[in-house]
Amino acid sequence: MDDPVPSPAPPAGSGSSRGSLCAMALVAATFVVCLIRLVGFVQDDAVDLLFTDQWDFFTPLFKGQGPWACFFYQHGPHRLGLGGLIDWYLYRATGWNVRAEAWAEVIVLILATIVALAIAVRLRGHLAWSDAAFPLLLLSPVHWETMTLITMIEHGILPLLLILLLAYAWISTNGATLIFAVSAFGALNLFTGYGFCTVPVPLGLAVMLWLRPAREETRAKQRQAALILLCLGAAVLIFAHGYHWAPFVPGWRFPVPNWWDYPRFCALMFTSLLGFRSISALTTAAGGVLLLLVAGTFILAAIKIWRREATARAKVVWVLTGTSLIYAALTAIGRLPVTIEAAFMWRYKTLMTPALCGMAIAAEGWAPLRPKSFGRWFMIGWIALAGTIWCNFDPERYGTAVAMAKRSWIASYLKTRDLHTANKESDFWVYFEAPDSPLIAQKLHWLEQHHLSFFRTGEPGYIQEKNPPAPAR
Repeated sequence: MDDPVPSPAPPAGSGSSRGSLCAMALVAATFVVCLIRLVGFVQDDAVDLLFTDQWDFFTPLFKGQGPWACFFYQHGPHRLGLGGLIDWYLYRATGWNVRAEAWAEVIVLILATIVALAIAVRLRGHLAWSDAAFPLLLLSPVHWETMTLITMIEHGILPLLLILLLAYAWISTNGATLIFAVSAFGALNLFTGYGFCTVPVPLGLAVMLWLRPAREETRAKQRQAALILLCLGAAVLIFAHGYHWAPFVPGWRFPVPNWWDYPRFCALMFTSLLGFRSISALTTAAGGVLLLLVAGTFILAAIKIWRREATARAKVVWVLTGTSLIYAALTAIGRLPVTIEAAFMWRYKTLMTPALCGMAIAAEGWAPLRPKSFGRWFMIGWIALAGTIWCNFDPERYGTAVAMAKRSWIASYLKTRDLHTANKESDFWVYFEAPDSPLIAQKLHWLEQHHLSFFRTGEPGYIQEKNPPAPAR
């Protein structure tokens, strides 16, 4: 049977009341500090210029197609989904302002952090000072690549919110509402960027709850699980219609000859999340330990559910850790044929964060079964881990360099109206696949004709620096 979700109990005395207020103050202060840093980062480094993949996945917008064309549009192995809908409305409303999408991503990350805190409160009944780790982790600039380099809300940031909402739906609702919420968030994940990695997780959970329901209310639970399976199965069929496998990697193959690099790639993705971007025995071991801890946490949750003990905590842990593990595995399959260093790409970090959230939520459930000191050290360790990730200031350095290069490119193009010259003078390419592509030149001309993006009339031009130095490609 599901464990009852605790409700806040009245404080036993002034000590517990003071502790609760201190926890709320610490979480709120951490949230504000993290948000200020993230807002400042976007304000300084988001530039109104389409870059690389955006020229491709905005094809429906360039063609003047409707919002559902954006929803179903496939870019590489994934569709744009809810992110495509947001882009369709947002870009039309703002004159194709890329900065507006970066600000939308800030809003999504705020919502994701609030949902993560809501999950913790739902499971525990109140805020704890260790919950300050959630804003440290989720509002950190580790997401910089999809915010200011290639601005893509559908890649990982929007799926992150949908994953957390899916986990919350499993524990906050029941009956018809549960079926609708889980099915809706599962389907939106399926269609939205790399959120499709989430879908095996609710499907697997529904299968286990159907085969091994809680001993009480067996038939009701089985009906719920069966209906969720039907709804998600229908979503998979719709997704598959017109879908074609496109790994987006030249010469892709599976498996690679050195197949043992697949688990090493996954370990290095966790290494990268910790802030290490080199391959050595030590860094690989650090990521490997974290990978094993996450996998072990996922297996323990699976065992608990299979034993007809599908507690709210076990469901949340299954969803969060399972999603990141599937994402890491599929990323390894897709990117290892290029190079194992692809594990260090910044845009992959966003969907690795649910694994850490799930592991922390699971560890908190083990704390009452251990000596009292375990809970204290767990809370300290959880905040230290999130704080280590937040204290990585490489995103600011990279973001500033890229922003300067983009502004330099815009200045050159506005002066010459020539793609090749702008690329050469700024030492920067807006489309790496074919820097002097006639198609990109045509799209730039189209944007200028319609006064969109950095061609908008009455805009200051976004160029504040005089002769800004351009970083090397």
